[in-house]
Amino acid sequence: MAVECPTKLYYSAKGSEEYYDQNQDNDFLKALADVGQQVGELAKLKYHDDPFGSEITVETLKHAEALKQTELMLKRAGRVVIAEAALQHANFFVRVDILIRDEESKTVELIEVKSKSIKQSEISKRFKKTKTDAYDADWLPYLYDVAFQKMVASLAMPGYKIIPKLLLIDSSQVCDVAGLHQRFPVTVKEEDGRKRTVVSADKTLTRDQVGKIDFLLEVDVDDVIDDLMTRPIQNTAHIPSEYAESFSKFAAWSNELLLNEKRHFHGVSQACKSCQFRAPQGEVRKSGLHECWKEAVEKGVLHGDAEKIRPGNPLSIDLWGGGRQGKPSLIVELIKNKRALLSDVLVSDFGGNVSKDPEKFSADERRLAQIQAAREPNLSPAIHHKRLEAMDKWDWPFHMIDFETTAPAVPFFRGMFPGETVAFQFSHHVLEKVDGDQVRIRHANQWISTEPGVFPNIEFVRALKKALMPNGRLDGTVFRYHNHENTVLRKIRNALIDKGTHAHEHDAKELVAFIDLITKSSGDEKPSHEGKKSMVNLHEFAQEAYYSSFSNGSISLKYVLPAILNDAPRVAELYAKEHVYGRDLLIKSLNFDDHLWLSRDKRNNPYKTLPAIFDKSQKDLHEMLSRLGPASDDEREKTIDGGGLAMSAYNYTQFNSISEAERCHIAQALLRYCELDTLAMVMLVQGLFELRQKPLEVVI
Repeated sequence: MAVECPTKLYYSAKGSEEYYDQNQDNDFLKALADVGQQVGELAKLKYHDDPFGSEITVETLKHAEALKQTELMLKRAGRVVIAEAALQHANFFVRVDILIRDEESKTVELIEVKSKSIKQSEISKRFKKTKTDAYDADWLPYLYDVAFQKMVASLAMPGYKIIPKLLLIDSSQVCDVAGLHQRFPVTVKEEDGRKRTVVSADKTLTRDQVGKIDFLLEVDVDDVIDDLMTRPIQNTAHIPSEYAESFSKFAAWSNELLLNEKRHFHGVSQACKSCQFRAPQGEVRKSGLHECWKEAVEKGVLHGDAEKIRPGNPLSIDLWGGGRQGKPSLIVELIKNKRALLSDVLVSDFGGNVSKDPEKFSADERRLAQIQAAREPNLSPAIHHKRLEAMDKWDWPFHMIDFETTAPAVPFFRGMFPGETVAFQFSHHVLEKVDGDQVRIRHANQWISTEPGVFPNIEFVRALKKALMPNGRLDGTVFRYHNHENTVLRKIRNALIDKGTHAHEHDAKELVAFIDLITKSSGDEKPSHEGKKSMVNLHEFAQEAYYSSFSNGSISLKYVLPAILNDAPRVAELYAKEHVYGRDLLIKSLNFDDHLWLSRDKRNNPYKTLPAIFDKSQKDLHEMLSRLGPASDDEREKTIDGGGLAMSAYNYTQFNSISEAERCHIAQALLRYCELDTLAMVMLVQGLFELRQKPLEVVI
């Protein structure tokens, strides 16, 4: 945390009761989403034949007790393997994922386990950037973590050679056993009033039961760590130069800041954009980020009205940064020009020239619209009418599709690669022309697979093909929001044509042809391809044609949906009426009997109206999963209302340990969530027609 920004140490030390911290209570979500803790448990089996029966793990969170247990284990003769080993020297304290002490060779291996994939090219480059001597920013947090562990271990265990290693994921190695993920169910445990996520592996689980686990790749980083510990700290925007000269100096200084709860402020940078101590509007706790930016104004680091620097008022770092390939970071430029508030940003900050495009909003024009909206609240939406004319060329009916997927590091199935995409759900809304401007809207299809041990990808594509081509042909236009759906289908296509994966499927050629029809090549895929019915990307279309002051500069559907409902009152009026959306109502639903999407207390955000996952009879599970939901302005919503949350909920369904009733409840929540995602696309299109003065009339 200190490497990211030393000021964070102060906010963290004060605790989440005083300072808002968006990462608080988020470890269960992370555990289910990236299965990092499951990788940690699996790693124990790489280094010990019976880690759970032999109780090699130091379980306690208490420092003194952890040190005592580690010391007792280290007194054993020969080779000793300890998981979560505790080491301390003076005020430096670390927990090591896996420590291996070999008394004969007088070596201590420190193994830091991560669920991050690595390529051989990255290992060959020793984690450095391609054309410089600097380390890749994506790897620095892991490397500094290991460097600190080596420093403390060297001081705490003199006489031993300390060998630091990373244990990472090699996504080119297939899993050779079924149900590996099942072996490591995730639960929540409370200890000393503190909730934490734990993986409760079976005590009888041994090395022989988990297969080869060749995808756990050990990388010796001793040379890298030695280099890092002798060179100045990298990325020092927030660190005074005298403390960044060496790793040991920086560690000593960070230690002093933390122990004495000193608040150190050295400046601002583009890293502030992702600060977890930024409170949203309406939050009663303090906002660390805004305290920093006020101080920056007071010290002349930035210019602006310090009184306007508060939650809800956009800062310069909130300016949309898209469309600047090959150009310097816009945020870096704004900070260099001392802009604190978004409303203070000038055209000259872009370099003096604003690129324009007669066919669509250029990236600069979109930024100017965002700046203007910051200066004039409730400004009318910016519309590019020329770009919106493309809507007249879209073939009816309109098919809105949305996928939910996961990519677990610990594979669910035999023959699956770690990190391989699992497509477990889709939703499909249809907007069809009846006569003139009259249309019919219906939630036409949905599909979900939550059965443990079933690899869903092929059935997923079959069901999608049937939904879009019930008569063997595709009529109309298919829409997606952003690139996810296209990317997922191209990955499944590659698996269908890859020998030894799914090429044996009886309808592989038909499925590949269907995917090719509605997708285009992605990434560096060769040869390039674009299907005759390639999906329309509504995310890109909205970016090029529409800007709303209500979207906070974001093009995420979660922000664009409330924005279009504010800007298109006729559409909002429709969905604010009772008895409109449901199984047998005007707009057909597959999951709701009669649902009101808009109400005043929910601030015109349909995502806030999704029903809770569980009822009070399942209080414990409800509470556990409700912690996954992002905090709203006024409460922590107990719903599935985010893509990462949907992925986490699905991952949870893959444990055999949960009941069928629990699995069914989660599946129903996922279906409702995904239904709203495709309905949101319908609402967006309706809203854009209204903004063009061509409103659509919904009929039965």
